Amino acid sequence: MPTQSEINEMDLGEAVDKFMQQENNSRVEGRRGVESLCILARGLGYKDPQYWGQLTNKACVGDLIAMLEDNSGMIEAMIEWVGCRRQGEWLESLKEQLHVIDEDDGQPDEAQEWGSFDADC
Repeated sequence: MPTQSEINEMDLGEAVDKFMQQENNSRVEGRRGVESLCILARGLGYKDPQYWGQLTNKACVGDLIAMLEDNSGMIEAMIEWVGCRRQGEWLESLKEQLHVIDEDDGQPDEAQEWGSFDADC
């Protein structure tokens, strides 16, 4: 447990590490990983008043959603992360859902303009 002067000197990365240790949240895989991220969101001050999607007495999905809603960069980073994976089943699933261009007019059936998520992987 750190002293108050040690806490005062911490940067955000150190504070996150200490908080995660304090809350015994070292797991990042599976449901425990999701719980850890939800607990971190609550620790950062994101609190869903409805406590939607309660996972444990300390973790709810609503807190994580509140954090995502407030931080578009997190969503962008997650989308880029997905794009950098070499998951064949993910690629096949997305390819099956892509709209094809109508050969008669050269336009997709449902056009939606999105930014490029082609990250440097």
